Amino acid sequence: MKEKKKLTPGTILFYLIPVIAAAAAIFFGYLYMKDYLKYKEAADEYADINDNYIKILEDTEDTKEPADVYDERTDYFPTLSIDFKELKNINESMACVLYVPALDMTYPVVYSKDNDDYLHKTFEGKYNFAGCIFYDYLSERGFKGYNTFIFGHNMKNGSMFGTLKKLNSEPGLAAENPYFYIYTDGQVRKYEIFSFYQTVSSSKTYDDILSEEDYDAYIDRALKNSNFIDYIGDIDFGERPGIVTLSTCSGRSGGNERFVVHGALISTRNPSKGQRLNIK
Repeated sequence: MKEKKKLTPGTILFYLIPVIAAAAAIFFGYLYMKDYLKYKEAADEYADINDNYIKILEDTEDTKEPADVYDERTDYFPTLSIDFKELKNINESMACVLYVPALDMTYPVVYSKDNDDYLHKTFEGKYNFAGCIFYDYLSERGFKGYNTFIFGHNMKNGSMFGTLKKLNSEPGLAAENPYFYIYTDGQVRKYEIFSFYQTVSSSKTYDDILSEEDYDAYIDRALKNSNFIDYIGDIDFGERPGIVTLSTCSGRSGGNERFVVHGALISTRNPSKGQRLNIK
């Protein structure tokens, strides 16, 4: 009768390591698929919204201004067809539509009752880590204050505000098309990007601007901190145009690092004054 071989620690490890590795692969594969499906669910929702309610139309000859009065920097507005009525039926907190051509980014923006409300709730009100692009509840509604913050998640798959960081990694994007647009029900506002940079949540970037002196100091800091080396300085800050700041997380999840993009209002257009808007 043969003697049974004794299981040595080395033998146990020899058989145990593949089992642990397989279990770990299954577990992390499950987590990956769970995240992937959640990301896809949110991406599908916003793609459906864009397909049905927010459409970017091609410019035609009849949308162009006479050459002798046309200034592309202030007079050009992309043609968007936006069904505000249906968007507000889906979410009564609908505030506006944000369009950033350089990043091919188009999202509905909602008013929030606080800055946690839409962190993990989509435009349609579903729970999802991607959340929604939302208007800072401390900012004066209607873009009437000196500086309006719009927040969004920095998603790993590049959705939501995950593409903002491309302005930093691909400098030519902002230089080629330094504008973003905010469409409200009755008006479109054109902003010129003048600064973007990485900061922290406790920085003066998030301070309130309460006076002209505060405004001037804020602009000075934004320009000094900026990574936008190709900004040519066409904005007249002496007029103190309204600012919109797009803000997202940067770095590890749950950290205090932030990435911000500042734009200054350079022009507005009402549907009654031009043919470029197609707001329903």
